[in-house]
Order: sequence, then structure tokens, then C-alpha cells
Amino acid sequence: MKNLITASALLAVALFSTLSHAADTAELKVKGVIRPSACVPSFSGGAVVDYGVIPASVLKKGAYTPMPTREVALNIKCEAPTKIGFKFVDNRHESIVTEMMQYPEHNFGLGTVGGKKTGGYTIEMAGVTGDGVAGQVLYSGDSGKSWYQGASGLNTWHLFSFNNGGWNPGAYKDVTAKIRVAAIINKPEDLDLTREIPLDGSATIEVIYL
Repeated sequence: MKNLITASALLAVALFSTLSHAADTAELKVKGVIRPSACVPSFSGGAVVDYGVIPASVLKKGAYTPMPTREVALNIKCEAPTKIGFKFVDNRHESIVTEMMQYPEHNFGLGTVGGKKTGGYTIEMAGVTGDGVAGQVLYSGDSGKSWYQGASGLNTWHLFSFNNGGWNPGAYKDVTAKIRVAAIINKPEDLDLTREIPLDGSATIEVIYL
């Protein structure tokens, strides 16, 4: 009887030890990024391209209607010279009319009204300067591993940057550029012209630190 009690006690101790090692756990992680300087993008004079009132009578059946190009100034200010890239996010991507343009990948959406797509617009960049020196726009299709010159039309899948020469992004404290927006209205038969149709384009520029 004594041996049985002893064996039971040892079994209980072993079981308790096993359970204590099998307790549930939770992991605490502490994360963050130490960055040399912060860069803030802004549009001088406001970030709204306003086409005002567009009479439905100017829309021609069976045709898309191009609107005049409008221009706003982009400025990216950094606390210190910094290599950056940027990309655009189309907040109305679901409203793109893919057949509207020769290169639909450069098309941004203008929203929908009554389930019908209003149209689209393109974004081009020109007159780039880095710290007051004329530069050029670069683009990358592999998240910055390789860069190419000659970009002007912007899209949502390339990463863009700047330099004053060569093939790699430069480090700047103050970047300015002209952003040219050109809207195109959908065919009138594909719109609900019994109501007002607002142009509702929206894109976000995101700074990427390289």
C-alpha cells in the first residue's frame, strides 16, 4: 500500500511538471524604424483639379470627350537630403474604363454614378527639380532594384524617383515637380445624363524611403 501511494505521488509530480512546461504562451514584439529624416509631400495651391460645370451638350455620341490639361505643383520636403521614391494609389480604381485609352495602365478612374463609369484621367510629371537643379523622373518595375530613365506618364504599379543625371535616385532635401492632369469623359450613351454626374477622381501619393 505504501508503494502504491508513493507511485501515485510520483505520477502526480511528473504530471504537474509536464503541464507546467506545456503552458500556453504569448509573444511580445517591439518594432519600429529609425529614419534619418522625414519627407512630407504636398500640393502647392491645393490638391484639387476642378473642371467646373461641364454641359452635357458638349458630349458627342459614340465618342469619349477629352478635357483640357490642368496643372498643380507637387513639393516634397525632407529634413535632410534623402533618397526617396513615390507611388500613386488610385482610390477609384474600380471605375477605370479600360477601353478608353491606348495605354489603359496609365488610366485613373473618375468614379461611378448609378453604376455607370464616369471616365478617367492621366497624370504626367514634368519640370522636376531637386534642390533647385533641373532633374528627371526615374521609374522601377521591381521595387527599386533597377531604375530606368524617361518616365513622364505615371501609373499605379511602378515606383518613381528623381535624379540630376545617371540611373540611380539622388538624395534631395527639396523636390518640386509639375503634375499635369488630363480628364476624359465617358461616352454619353454610357452615362446617366438624367442626373448630375460629378467627376470624382481621387489618388494618393505615397513616399517610399530608399
